[in-house]
Amino acid sequence: MISKLKIRNFKSLESLDLKLGHFNLLVGANASGKSNFLDALRFLKGLGNDLDLNEILNGKPSSTLNARWEGIRGGARYFAFLDRNGKRQEPVSFDIETSLPLSQEPSAFDYHLAVSIKDDHAIVSEESASDIPGSHLLNVIRENLLTNDTEGNFKSYYVSRPTAGICVRTFSEDIEKVTEHTEEANALSNTYGPFQDFYRSLRDLFHEIANMQFLDPDPVILRGYADHGRIAQMGEHGEGFAGIIKQICGSPSSYDALLEWLKNLRPDEITSLTTVEAPAGELMLAVNEYSRQFLAPTLSEGTLRFIALAAAFFQPVMPKVIVLEEIEKGLHPSRLRLLLELMRTQSKRTNTQVIATTHSPTLLSWLTSEDRKTTFVCSRDAESGATQMHSLAELPDLESILSKGSALSELFEQGWMESVL
Repeated sequence: MISKLKIRNFKSLESLDLKLGHFNLLVGANASGKSNFLDALRFLKGLGNDLDLNEILNGKPSSTLNARWEGIRGGARYFAFLDRNGKRQEPVSFDIETSLPLSQEPSAFDYHLAVSIKDDHAIVSEESASDIPGSHLLNVIRENLLTNDTEGNFKSYYVSRPTAGICVRTFSEDIEKVTEHTEEANALSNTYGPFQDFYRSLRDLFHEIANMQFLDPDPVILRGYADHGRIAQMGEHGEGFAGIIKQICGSPSSYDALLEWLKNLRPDEITSLTTVEAPAGELMLAVNEYSRQFLAPTLSEGTLRFIALAAAFFQPVMPKVIVLEEIEKGLHPSRLRLLLELMRTQSKRTNTQVIATTHSPTLLSWLTSEDRKTTFVCSRDAESGATQMHSLAELPDLESILSKGSALSELFEQGWMESVL
């Protein structure tokens, strides 16, 4: 789980420090910076997938091995924060802290990256992990994060960087050697002892940010057919949705749990869930109401989106982080409470972190005091234009105001939250 995230000079996020939990909610007016924060998460996902910085920012076409990467809105040109005089503030930096095992004990592990822009081209200016500086060694490690087998054991590999003067050789989970040490490698060994522990933690951090799933299900896609092939996760807009449902139907425990959530959405109506197969083998969702069957094209947008969002928590391979934008789309206000409970409980059950945005005042009324610690109000500073993000728990006098009978939904609609920031 990403426990802390510090961002400097990324788009409107001039200076941001957040402590995150399992369930995190972003609220605020249009253009308050919520989408820019999600773009920052996309940047980190690209980093975890070992894309080149400029590919992350400007996009990468699809190939036989890789899907198309859309890039970050605005590309490298609008990557850095612009002050009121139009001057670009650099470097853009990200500090990520995760709770990962280090030397057999759970511990915080952090990674720092600073990026500068020259002629609309991004370059790394700083890189370090848990206070061990020096991008040369970290680059060697990062390029070999995927050299492990599926059981998590380290395969033998050899990396040589003559220009950096670094050669690293590892053998097994118990034996490792680092030869032709630079000062950076020596510092690493002296600080952390076994090189394996540091390598494992850095690998796990990058897997964490790489295994981030962005979801904004599109009813048009959800109503269509999906390939019969087994897929691990849905696409961002619901690609492969029916294939995921097919696999969930094959797992009794997951199917029963998903069906229970859907019965809460439409009490006394939904009795079972299945898929139908086209002649060519493609799959489509079907909902059964006793003796009647309704295919996906006949279902409402709200029902389809809820099924897709609920199914996301029962995917064959769960992501480390699920990012959801405008979760209230298509849902009746009375059903938002069910969606909130779904995200809250299933994020803990699956140990999948949820980061979501909403414009719905109604949703805020059902937040618990624990939820308010990781519900962040976004607003823009009138002078600098920088985005500010503060948790509801940090807002002055909030608890006193709520104790007098005011509702969070009312305070949000009246603009009170932004006014006190």
